Amino acid sequence: MSDDEYQFDSFDDGSSRLVGEQQNEKMHTFLAEYGQQLRDLEETLHESLSDAWDADMDPVSLDARPYEQTNVLELLNTENKVFNKVILVFAALCKEAESLCDIAKDKFYGPFLCFGQDGKGQEEGDSQLRIGEMLPFLMDMLNYVNRVYSVIKNMVQQLASLYHAQQQLYVKSFKGVHLNTVFHQLSELLTVLITLDEIIAQNAEFKLAWSMYKRMAHTVKGDAERYATDEARMLQFEKLLLQLEGQLLDGLIYQNAISQEFDFPGVIEARRNDVFNKEFMLNIKAIWSRMTAKSGDLNEIYQRRSFIGLCALYVFYFILFNQPSDKKFFKQVWDMHKVIPVIHLAGNVVWFSSDFLRKKVPYMVKAAVGQQATVKEFQKNYVKELDKTFERECAAMYKQLTTWMVRMESNLTNRANMRNILNTRISLLITGLKMACTIGDMFKQYVYMHSYLQMKIKPARIRALCQCAEMLKAIQSTFHRRSAMIGESIAYMIQQISFYLQRAFFPIKVKLQSTTSYSEQRLDLLAAANLAMQMLNGCATPARRLLLRLSMHILFQMSNIKDDQIEDIKNQVRRLDLICSLQRSVDEACDCSFFYWSRPMVPYYFRDVFENPQQAQKLHYMFAALRDVVPLFKTTYMEEALTESYKKDVDGALQDNIITPLCDAIETDLRYHIHSHLEVSVRDPFKNGVQDLAALINIKPLRFFDRTIDLKAHIEHYLDKTFYNLTTVALYDWKTYAEMRNLAQEKFGLTLQEVHLPGQTLEQGVDVLEIMRNIHIFTAVYNYNLNNQIFIQRSSESKFLNTVNIGHISNSLRSHGGGIMNTAVNFTYQFLRRKFVIFSQFLYDDHIKSRLYKDIRFFRESKDELDSRYPFDRAVKFNREIRKLGVTGEGLTYLDQFRKLITEIGNAMGYIRMIRSGGLFFTSNSSKFVPDLAKIPKFSELATNASLAPETIEACTNLDAVLDNLSKNFAEGTDYFKMLVAVFAPQFRNEQNLHLKNFYIIVPAATLNFVEHMLICKDKMKNKKGQQFTEGVFSDDGFAIGLAYILKLLDQNTNFDSLHWFEAVTNRYAEEEEKLRDKLGNAKKGVKVEETQTALLTMKKLAAYRQEFELLRFSFSGARIFFKD
Repeated sequence: MSDDEYQFDSFDDGSSRLVGEQQNEKMHTFLAEYGQQLRDLEETLHESLSDAWDADMDPVSLDARPYEQTNVLELLNTENKVFNKVILVFAALCKEAESLCDIAKDKFYGPFLCFGQDGKGQEEGDSQLRIGEMLPFLMDMLNYVNRVYSVIKNMVQQLASLYHAQQQLYVKSFKGVHLNTVFHQLSELLTVLITLDEIIAQNAEFKLAWSMYKRMAHTVKGDAERYATDEARMLQFEKLLLQLEGQLLDGLIYQNAISQEFDFPGVIEARRNDVFNKEFMLNIKAIWSRMTAKSGDLNEIYQRRSFIGLCALYVFYFILFNQPSDKKFFKQVWDMHKVIPVIHLAGNVVWFSSDFLRKKVPYMVKAAVGQQATVKEFQKNYVKELDKTFERECAAMYKQLTTWMVRMESNLTNRANMRNILNTRISLLITGLKMACTIGDMFKQYVYMHSYLQMKIKPARIRALCQCAEMLKAIQSTFHRRSAMIGESIAYMIQQISFYLQRAFFPIKVKLQSTTSYSEQRLDLLAAANLAMQMLNGCATPARRLLLRLSMHILFQMSNIKDDQIEDIKNQVRRLDLICSLQRSVDEACDCSFFYWSRPMVPYYFRDVFENPQQAQKLHYMFAALRDVVPLFKTTYMEEALTESYKKDVDGALQDNIITPLCDAIETDLRYHIHSHLEVSVRDPFKNGVQDLAALINIKPLRFFDRTIDLKAHIEHYLDKTFYNLTTVALYDWKTYAEMRNLAQEKFGLTLQEVHLPGQTLEQGVDVLEIMRNIHIFTAVYNYNLNNQIFIQRSSESKFLNTVNIGHISNSLRSHGGGIMNTAVNFTYQFLRRKFVIFSQFLYDDHIKSRLYKDIRFFRESKDELDSRYPFDRAVKFNREIRKLGVTGEGLTYLDQFRKLITEIGNAMGYIRMIRSGGLFFTSNSSKFVPDLAKIPKFSELATNASLAPETIEACTNLDAVLDNLSKNFAEGTDYFKMLVAVFAPQFRNEQNLHLKNFYIIVPAATLNFVEHMLICKDKMKNKKGQQFTEGVFSDDGFAIGLAYILKLLDQNTNFDSLHWFEAVTNRYAEEEEKLRDKLGNAKKGVKVEETQTALLTMKKLAAYRQEFELLRFSFSGARIFFKD
C-alpha cells in the first residue's frame, strides 16, 4: 500500500505557530546579545579615556579654523572712503601687532628660557661659544624690537591724530567712538615687551655668560694681532655689544618703547592732547571693568594676562602724559595683587604687579598707597592659606572635570532641537577651556609663589600638583577625541552665533537707512552697520572678526542702543572669537611646557604611581605633559643638547622609581609564591596591603620623544636575564625558574623566553668558566693525563675525586658558546706570564745559577770520558745540594717547588689542549646531521632555481652560512700551542735573559725529583685505601708537557738531547740490577736471609724507578710532538 493512501484530515492545533514564535524570540535575543558584544568590542578597541593624545601618532589632523583667501583691503569695500581709510589704518596696525606677538612667542622666548638648561654649566670657553652662537639671534631680536617700537609709535600717533579737539573727523564722527580693540592690541604688544624683559632679567646664567663674553672681547681687543684682527674692528664690535646690551639686555625694552618721542611738532600732538588723554584713561578703565568682572574667579579666561596689559597701559599713560592719575583708581589697581598675586609669563618666568608698579611709578605708589611694606607679608599669608586649600581645590576641579568629560562624551541627542544642542556644545567647549585656564593658573600660582618666597613645597602636595598637569592633558585629550564632533558642529556653531549677531545688527541698519537726513556721522554709522553685516555674512576669519569689532565700536556710540544690548553683543563676539580659535586656545591653555622647570617633581610623581598602581593609566597624561616642551626646544640653537639632557633626566627617574622597583617587586612576588611552602615570611594583606602590579604591567607603551617605553617589555627582559643568569650559576634550580616563568605568564601575563640550558646531568662536570676564572687554583689541585686527555683532582675531602674531560668542555661550549675558547686562552696567557716571572727568578738566583754553571762546565770538560752522557750521580748530588739550601714548612725543597712550577705550566698547556679538543668535539656533534661535510650543496642556489619565495631563499642562504661555518670549524682549528710558543719565545731567547740558557742542565735533577715524588704519591694511594685522598697521584703528565714547552721556548731541545739523560738513567739502573743479580746468583750458603731480602727489595725499588722513568720518557716524547715545527 502506497503512502498516498494514508491521508488524514488537516488539523491545526497551534503548535507550529508557537514553535515559530519561540524561534523568532530566540533570534531576537541572539541578535540583541551579539549587537551588544560588538558594541563592547568596539568600545574596548577604541581609544579609552586614559589614552593621551600624541599629535606625532596622528597621520591626519583636523584644522577647523575658518579660512579664506582674502585680506582686509578686499573685505573693506564700503562706499564711505573716509571711513574705509580710518578702519583700514587701525585694522592693519592691529594685524601687524598680533603678528609681532606671535613672532615673539614662536621665535624669541625659547632661546632665552632654555639658555643654561642643557646641564653643561658655566665653564670657561663653553659660555663664550654659546653667546657667540646667539649673536645672530640677538641681532634679529634687535631688529624685531625696533619694529615693535615703530608699530607702537604709529598706533599712538594714529590714535592721537584721531582723538584731537581740532580733528574734524573726531568732532563730526568719532567723538563717542572708543576703539577698545586698538588699545587692547597695544596692551598685548606691551605685554610681549614686558615678557622679554622679565625672561632676560630672570635668567642669571645668561647674564653671567654675557659678562664672560664681554670680558673675552675686551681681552681680544687688547691683543688684536694675536687673534688675527685689528683694534678698529674690535672697537666697532664692542660698540655693537654695548648697543645690544643697552637696548635688549638691561631690562629696558618696555621702558624704551613707552619713552619714545610721539609728538611731531605741527602735525601730531600726543603728550598735551587732552582728548587723547581722556580717551586713553577711558579705555584703561574699560579694560579694568571687563577684567574685574571675572578676575580671581574660577571661570576666568585670559584675565590674568589682561591685567599685565592693563598695568602696561597704565604705566604708559603716566609716562606719556607725565601727570598723576586718580589715586582711588590706582589704589584699586594696586590692590589687585591680593586677587592675582602672581602671573605666569612663559617657561619659569613670572610677573608681580606690585613689583612692576613700585619700580615704574614709585611716586604714585607713595601717593596712593603709602610706604606700606605689607605686600611680602600678604604673600606669605596667601601661600599659607593656599597650602591649606590647594588639595581641596584640586579635588573639586577633578570632580568638575570628570563631569565635563562625561558630558563631552555624550551625543546630546536628548535635546529638543539642533539650536539647543549647538548652544549646549558651545557652552561645553567654553567650559572646558575655562577649566584648563583655571587648572593651569592653580599649578603656576602654587609653584611660583613658593619659589618666589623660597618656601618649601611639601612632598604630599606633589601628587596634587601633578594631578593638575594630568587634568590639563585630559582636557586636551577630550577635545582631540571629540574632534569629529567639533569639526562637524563648529561651522553650525559659528553660523548660529553669526545669525544671532545679524539679528541684533539688522534693526540698527534698518533704522539708519530709514532716516532722511544724512550727516557725516550718520553716514559713518551706516557704513559701520553695512560692514558689520557683510563681515557676518562670510566665513568668520580673523580679519573679518577684527573688522567686525572695529565697526561695533563705531555703532555703539548710538544713543538708542541700550547698555545691556551692547554687553550681550560683546559677549556673543567673544564667544565667536573663542569658537573660531578654539584649537589654538585649547593648545595654549593646556600647554604644560612650564612643567619642564618643575621636573624635580617627576621622581616623586613616579614613586607615587608605583606605590599606587591604580593611577598607572595617568602616566600617559604625564608623559604628554613632559613632551610639551619640545616645540620650545626647537626654537633654540641647542635643541639636541637640551633634548638629550631632558631625556636622560626623565629616563633616569622612570628607571629608578618605577621600572627597577617594579622588576624587583614582581621577582620577589614570584619567589614568595614559588617558595610559599618554606614559610619564608608572613604576608598579611590586611596589614601590609597588596599592590596591584598588573595595573602597571598592562598599561599601553608610553611615548616620550622619539622612543616608546614599554614597561611590560622591560620587565620581561629583566626576568629573562635574571632567570638565565641564575640558572647558569645553579643549573639544579632550572625547574624552579621554569615554574616562575609559568607563574609570571598566568598571574601577570608576562611572556618569558625559555632558558634553553641543559638540565643537571652527570656529564656536566666543572664549568669551563669556573676553571677559567680560577686557573691558578685549577692547575695546582688537578693533575693531567696526557693519553686520556683528562684532569683528575689531586686531593679531596670526600671519598671521590672530580674529573674534567673533553665531554665537560663540550657541554660548557654548548651552554656558553664557542666564544669562550679565545677568552680561556687569554686567561691562560695571563697565568703563564705570572708563572714565567717566578721561573726566571729561580734560575737567576745565585745559588742555583752557580751550580748550573758548574755542571755545564763539568759536562763539557768530561764529555768524552762520560761518553756524552750526563752522569746519574751528578743529578743525585744536585738534589742533595739544593736540599741543603733549606726546606719549607711542608718539607719541600727549592727544587720541589720548581718542579711544581713546571707542572702547573704543563697543566695550563694541557687545559689549552683540552679546550681545543672540546671545541672540535662540540663542532663534530653539531655537524653529525650533515651527511658529508666535503660535499655540501648550496641550498640558496637550489631554492633560486626552484623559483621559491624570497623568504625561503634568504633562509637557505642563512643555512649555507651555518653549514660553511661548521665545515670550516670541523676541518680546521686554531693551533693554540704554536700561538703560545710564538708569543713567549722571543722574550725567552732574548740576550737579556741569558740566565735561562742554563735550564737544560737542571732537567736531569728535576726529572729525578719528579720520579721520587711520583713514587711517594703512588705509595700513599696504596697505603690509604678508603681514606681521604691526600696527594694520592697516579698520573701527572703536566710535568712532561711543561718540560717540553719550556725547552721549545728556549730552543734547547738539542742541548738537552746532547745530555742523553734517559739513556744514562737506563744504563745506570741496568748496571745496578746486574750487580744485584750477580750478588744473588753468586751468593754462598753462609749469606744471611736478611741480606737476601734487602737485595730483593732493592731490586724491586730499582724496577719501580726504572718504570717511572720510562713512563716519564714516553710522556715527554709525546709532549714534544705537540711543539714540533
